Amino acid sequence: MAVQQVGGFPLSLVLSALLLAGSGCGPSDATPADTRVDALLLAATRIALPPPGITPGDLAAPASPGAQLVGRYCAQCHELPSSLMHSATDWPRVVRRMWLRMDRLPAEFGIRTANEGERGTVLTYLMANGLQVSGGDLPPGRGREDFAAVCSRCHALPDIKIHASGDWPAVFMRMERNMERMRVAPPTREQTDNILFYLQEVAGRSSERGPA
Repeated sequence: MAVQQVGGFPLSLVLSALLLAGSGCGPSDATPADTRVDALLLAATRIALPPPGITPGDLAAPASPGAQLVGRYCAQCHELPSSLMHSATDWPRVVRRMWLRMDRLPAEFGIRTANEGERGTVLTYLMANGLQVSGGDLPPGRGREDFAAVCSRCHALPDIKIHASGDWPAVFMRMERNMERMRVAPPTREQTDNILFYLQEVAGRSSERGPA
C-alpha cells in the first residue's frame, strides 16, 4: 500500500508536524528558531508510527464493516495499523486523538473524514480485536522488570498466556522488527534474554496449571 508523500516526506510526517505546530509561520516570516522547531517536529513524528507490513487482508475479520473502515480512513496518512497495537482500554484515547487531527487538517490535503456512525464502528471494531492485556500484578520471575519497562513503550503489557512458551521467541522477534521500523529504542541484549526467559517461564507455568 503506497503512502502519499509531500515534498519528499511521507504525508504522515507532514500532517503530524502541521498539527503539532498549530498555526505555525509562513515561509516569509519564518525565523531560524522556527526552522529548527519544524525540523524537530518532523523528526519527532518519525517515532512510533504504525510499521509497514499490514494489509487489509491481515486485519481481524477483514470483511467486517469495522475492518473496511479502518482501511479506508486510517491508511490515508500512515501505514495500516493492526488492532493489536493497542488494548481495548487504550484504543478510545488513540482513536479520539486521530479524529481530532484529521478534523483539523486543511481541505487541500484531501483527507476523508468519517461520520459519527463510522467513528463508532471503527472504535467498536478496534476495541473488540485489541491486544489482550495482563490483568493484575505480573507474576514474579527473572526478567519481570525488563518485560514491564520495554514492552510498555509501545502498548499495554500483553497477557502472557495468549502465546505458548515455544511461540514467544518468534513473537518477540516480530516485535523487535516493529520497534526498528517505528524507530523505538530497542532492548539491550541482556534485556532481550531476560524478557524471553520471563515470557517462556511464565507461559510454561500457565500451561502446566491448565485453564483457569
